[in-house]
Amino acid sequence: MSLDLAFDFAQIEWLFVFIGTTIVLASLCIVFLLKSLKFQKWQVRKLGHMLVHFVLAFFPYMYSYMISLIVTVIIVLVLAGIISLIPQIRFIQRLYRECTREGERIIELVINSISTAFAILLILFVFADKLYIFTAALLTVSLGDGMGEMIGRPYGRIKYKIFSERSLEGSLFVFIGTFLSIVIAYGYHSLLGLEGFWWKIAIVSLVGMVVEACNYRFLDNTTLPLSIALSLFLLFEI
Repeated sequence: MSLDLAFDFAQIEWLFVFIGTTIVLASLCIVFLLKSLKFQKWQVRKLGHMLVHFVLAFFPYMYSYMISLIVTVIIVLVLAGIISLIPQIRFIQRLYRECTREGERIIELVINSISTAFAILLILFVFADKLYIFTAALLTVSLGDGMGEMIGRPYGRIKYKIFSERSLEGSLFVFIGTFLSIVIAYGYHSLLGLEGFWWKIAIVSLVGMVVEACNYRFLDNTTLPLSIALSLFLLFEI
């Protein structure tokens, strides 16, 4: 399964553009549902983060052509911008309020958003013919990084600090979440029987755990998927 990179506007799959736009906007709105259910702010941010990256991991499978996916993203951004101008809705402003870390500055959010988008697009374009690598990389951000904080923050007892404080328990679940992410992505493509699969993904999961542990605050949203995609390529494709 792969994406055709040809930019031919005649190939836009409008039905899937509509479906994709609906799915993305609905996924973003989950944040407000979580808030209404009285989750703590950090839980709202992290669960929303996990859901959006999970959706993005499988997002390209709806399309045959990259142009359709790009048009979907543009429509989502335009619609989000338009409804944010309505005082009673203020969509982007409310997302910003609910999804920023404690003490996070606007400049950090901008850098995080740009670098994460760059990483996602780079992986997608480079591995358009190997979508299992893209899916594994994005699922790692969802399940690996997500499980690490959801477990490590409330239950982590053995603390350590490289650039930001982490817990040994959280890092262990980053490893587990990364391992599961790769199994899901490669299993979806019936690739679990590849030679040396299990020991190779254990190494990749270890790489993901170390990269996440060494990151400063939000940079793991960029470095984690890039390192996972590169590691998978080196171990399985060369």
